[in-house]
Amino acid sequence: MAFATDLGYIPPNVKAQLKGVDLLLLESNHDLEMLRDGPYPWSVKQRVLSRVGHLSNETASNFLEKEYDGQAAYVILAHLSESNNLPELARVAAERALLGHASLLANKLILAEQNEPLTPIYF
Repeated sequence: MAFATDLGYIPPNVKAQLKGVDLLLLESNHDLEMLRDGPYPWSVKQRVLSRVGHLSNETASNFLEKEYDGQAAYVILAHLSESNNLPELARVAAERALLGHASLLANKLILAEQNEPLTPIYF
């Protein structure tokens, strides 16, 4: 299992560790437009957007499309902002990115909810 959250960006050493996993949990924290137009003070928006902030839907989907090896049976999108994201936006971006990696046994996409535990995952 690989768990990638609170990164701000995905550096090469992390990308290397996200290969060959059975389960990938990837942050898809915010939609860029919602964050820019949202309620947070500018200083918080700057931190969220920084290299020590959070991964956006765009950053997560770009990784899934261009650098993800497609090996995980499950891809979980997690740490979605309640104020600056919608689950549907994160899901659609990730689904589009995963189109090139589709297989019968891999890449089942799951969204982690804010207030509910995930259902058990079995391999």
